[in-house]
Amino acid sequence: MFSKSNPLRVLAFSAVALFALASPAQALDFQVDFRSSTYQVTAGDTFSSLLAQHQSESIIQTNITTGLENVSTTVYGNGVSSNYSVLMSTTLHVGMAGEYTFQVGTDWGRGGAAALLDNATGLLVQERVITDDVWWGYSWSNPDVFTTTFDLQAGDSYTLSWLGFEGCCGGSSTLRFSIDGSDFVPLTSSNIEPLLAVPEPTTATLFALGLVGLAVTRRESGVV
Repeated sequence: MFSKSNPLRVLAFSAVALFALASPAQALDFQVDFRSSTYQVTAGDTFSSLLAQHQSESIIQTNITTGLENVSTTVYGNGVSSNYSVLMSTTLHVGMAGEYTFQVGTDWGRGGAAALLDNATGLLVQERVITDDVWWGYSWSNPDVFTTTFDLQAGDSYTLSWLGFEGCCGGSSTLRFSIDGSDFVPLTSSNIEPLLAVPEPTTATLFALGLVGLAVTRRESGVV
């Protein structure tokens, strides 16, 4: 317990607490958006055109999650199992540069796409569109597993998105990732947050820490 005779400890504790609140590892979440759709992806489609198509449809259910593992229509799509599109996305502030490989095990009977957006420029850095009837059968060795690889740079901010269209009998989707050839792990906040950047101290934090320094200087100089 702090004593009244040592106010510096109270001030220092307050500053450290403020710094801890202002500088956590990135709090990461994922967005899952299901919409009604009968669209079939074609060879001329781009991610942007598919996104516009998805957003023009009526919403089934929108969710915020802590990971993209076992994303089923039962939980995230109001029980709908046919004629829908699903958009899964997240924003990453990269702390560790590397070659990030993402794999989607999914049921996209009418095709789908993946995209990487640079948040600083607003430019689409990379995309992949497929028109195939994709069904992975819950096996990562299945050739229908949808794989993309992105070269992510430390300090940069990106939005990653995966968009699929399903006609009948939709199964759940799971995403996993690997960096520089490491073992694949599910794409969840707990797995990827250690690779993300820690925000810079805020102005309020720096001000609080400055007060501690000032108080120490005044105490050492004998100024009350």
